[in-house]
Amino acid sequence: MTSSARIDALVTWALSNGAVLHADVQVYQDPATGFSFQVKSTAAQPLAGDYSSPVVRLPAALSLSYLNAISPETPDNPGVPLSEAIIRPGGGDGATIPPHILGRLFLIKEYLAGPCSFWHPYIQALPQPDEASAWILPPFWDEDDAELLEGTNVEVGLARIRADLRADLATVQSALRRLSSSKGIQEEEETNQRLADQFRPELYRWAYAIFSSRSFRPSLVLSDEQIRLLPPGVSTDDFSVLLPLFDIGNHDMTAPVRWQRCGGIAGGDSGVVSGCELQTGRAYQPGEQVFNNYSFKSNAELLLGYGFMIPATESLHNDYIHVRKRTAGAGGGGGGGEAAPTTSEEYLISARPLSDPSSVLARGKLPAVAAGFDVDQAAAITPAFQHVQPDMVWDIFTSIAPGDAYRQLIPVDSSDGGNDGRGDDEAAADRQRRLLLLTGRVAGPCLPYFAQTAAIIQNKVMQELERLNETDVEVDEEDRARLTPYQTLALQYRDSCRVVLESTLEMMNNDETLAAAMEAMEAE
Repeated sequence: MTSSARIDALVTWALSNGAVLHADVQVYQDPATGFSFQVKSTAAQPLAGDYSSPVVRLPAALSLSYLNAISPETPDNPGVPLSEAIIRPGGGDGATIPPHILGRLFLIKEYLAGPCSFWHPYIQALPQPDEASAWILPPFWDEDDAELLEGTNVEVGLARIRADLRADLATVQSALRRLSSSKGIQEEEETNQRLADQFRPELYRWAYAIFSSRSFRPSLVLSDEQIRLLPPGVSTDDFSVLLPLFDIGNHDMTAPVRWQRCGGIAGGDSGVVSGCELQTGRAYQPGEQVFNNYSFKSNAELLLGYGFMIPATESLHNDYIHVRKRTAGAGGGGGGGEAAPTTSEEYLISARPLSDPSSVLARGKLPAVAAGFDVDQAAAITPAFQHVQPDMVWDIFTSIAPGDAYRQLIPVDSSDGGNDGRGDDEAAADRQRRLLLLTGRVAGPCLPYFAQTAAIIQNKVMQELERLNETDVEVDEEDRARLTPYQTLALQYRDSCRVVLESTLEMMNNDETLAAAMEAMEAE
């Protein structure tokens, strides 16, 4: 079946099962981005950019996730669930396999079911397991290719993902072996038998890649009815969700979009089936591609999780180094599952200054920095901190100032946004202190701490650059012609890391406020 026939089958299936595609939008094959949404060239007017009319609406019943793996087959859940022997391999009240693993196994089971699967038109439109070049991610690269990422800040994440996958596979294979050897295997439903008989590690890697590159957070897209089906102990973000047709939209981090949950009351007057809509806040002309937005993700995150990067332009760059926080109680594994849901485990260092409008991701974090601070004031940040996430600066400063000494080091009064130092007033005063520190408006006893904060950041950047240099690879023009696509991608990422680190150091070396602080320290 040709790729166009596969996508036609997907669209026909989705629409026949309640999905809605905007009348002026079609799915087409873009040479650069593959299957994509596009405003029809015959459209009489632009696609409105006021969130008023959804690009696509997907009924909840068409989604594919962990919920399908554990829920009985019904009209709203057309798939046969996974065998209880797989879900709970220890039997009885034993522990279940983690939700994210069960979701991937369910996708594999439905793939192996072929045309018998309700989701077959969707699954056959995905990159297939034997089309590895279409879905392979850095964790699955050959050693020669992956070696080029050594010394970069994705090296740790790459190792963690590979370790997690090894553990996942051990869990899955153990459960399937027990199922295959049990006397009850002949009594199992056919698709579960097929899963036990035909499972192979390559299928799990494929399922991982599909979920990694195409799925959505349940808390953002699942209906209330679906969320209520979660068993005790399973939270909405312990797994991810595939949304057929909805996932056609390609990523543009500047595209204003909403994932709007809709409907939800059976028999209600609205007549809208529960599900999720993709709404756009950008107008598109006839013939233009219509984009989704996967949220702010750096090129490091896109490379590991999606297998691509966003090239830098004058108006947008996406090159950032991720630096892990050193906080009390932080685990060494780096898994997001154990972190507080509202707390990032990492800081970002940017290739371009925060004052540059093209630093979209970093500038998006600025409004929360200090009272009254917004992107228009980014130019006021002192050069030493222009490439660094403001939280990193503040956290280092307050960690080296003993106790609450930072409040005496940067005094503020009521006219500066502080008040009596209690409750909300204290928080407002601290936000004002952040602003003064970031803009270099400190003096006296604070100058050594200002200089030490910058020195710690500078030291970290130099360490990262040293790691990169130690693993550097020289490739001449003749060798570049023989590189695999993955090697080319890895070298591009290495080059971007170098730009981030070197530009940060250059800006720090040109900071007159920092130079004055260093001189003051030496004078003492």
